[in-house]
Amino acid sequence: MSLSSPDAARRHIRPNWRARLHARLHAHWRRLTATVLFAGVALAALSACSTTFPVPTPPAQNAALINGGNDGLLIPLHVERADQDHARLGLPIELDGKPLYVALDTGTQGVRILKSTLPGSNYARAGDVTSLSFANGAEVVGAAVTLPFSVGGTKPAPIAAQAVDVVRCLPTAKRCVAMDGYTGEFGWAFSGIAGIGAELPGEDCCTQPLRALPGNIGQRYLVRSNVAKPYLVLSPSGALTKGYTMLPMAASNDGATQWPRGCVRVADKMTFCAPLVFATGSSGMIRIETDKAPNWTSDDDIGKTLNQGNYKAAIGVGSWVHRYENAQVTIVKAKPDANRIVVGLMAMQNIDVLFDFQHGQLGLHAANASESFAP
Repeated sequence: MSLSSPDAARRHIRPNWRARLHARLHAHWRRLTATVLFAGVALAALSACSTTFPVPTPPAQNAALINGGNDGLLIPLHVERADQDHARLGLPIELDGKPLYVALDTGTQGVRILKSTLPGSNYARAGDVTSLSFANGAEVVGAAVTLPFSVGGTKPAPIAAQAVDVVRCLPTAKRCVAMDGYTGEFGWAFSGIAGIGAELPGEDCCTQPLRALPGNIGQRYLVRSNVAKPYLVLSPSGALTKGYTMLPMAASNDGATQWPRGCVRVADKMTFCAPLVFATGSSGMIRIETDKAPNWTSDDDIGKTLNQGNYKAAIGVGSWVHRYENAQVTIVKAKPDANRIVVGLMAMQNIDVLFDFQHGQLGLHAANASESFAP
């Protein structure tokens, strides 16, 4: 067939070109549709993963009596890596007879557990729906329910615990570690937290679990948070706590035992005084939460970091003082009248804390009054 005429050539080529273009477009559309469908399936799968993690398996509860029980009950703690590879102390517990694994936090009060991990669903309501926010921007929400609690083989005791059914980011931290509906503490490393600290103003959710144990065995206990060999001792004897500096806790108007007032000095820049909280659940070293910005930092909205850096620092309460040659200090804008100083896990590596609720006292002990570096 002669193609000597350009018009003739175009007449023969145009239909084939259209057919080939149509075929290419059709194939491209099929690939695009398949890609979109695959992405949708993958996204749905990832979304499903956020709520269907296997329940973390707790280590065996290897509690042991010390000197036949005369010196207390030793409960080994465990070290796990949670969000952003931060260390957390793990504590095996039982709730309603089911073994569960939670992060130990001396800075909060009460057991807060994922509702989906509980063995039952018809627990008696013990309180309204409340929320708890964390320094990493996460927030958990749920109602309080009554259920039996046990740790270290103790006889179960009824407590009010928060059954968490929502894990999310605070509005001011929309891309926090909880953006997918879970965190290390609430999902993939642990099933929740056990807050065993003193009461904080505004906390009205849950029972302090150790203090609820029978026989008053949890009214006095010490925590060693050094990640090399962390442990909890219930009812430690005077022989074990010899050398601790005992300090009076604060008391609220309704008689609740609260954290004592202490101070932190940051180099030559500031001295700040507020309730001094020792929090194993906090991953940082020293966190200053203040409702008024220091005169050497900029100001910002509530929850925002005003400054973070390494400084020579000291914390103290009463006659007890502990110094750091180089500590990471974070200063955060707090809500009005919500000032506090939080000493986190990494700053507690050489500090043992004794809670003595029987006498309304906090005991502190450090092998050295100063340390050049806390890992």
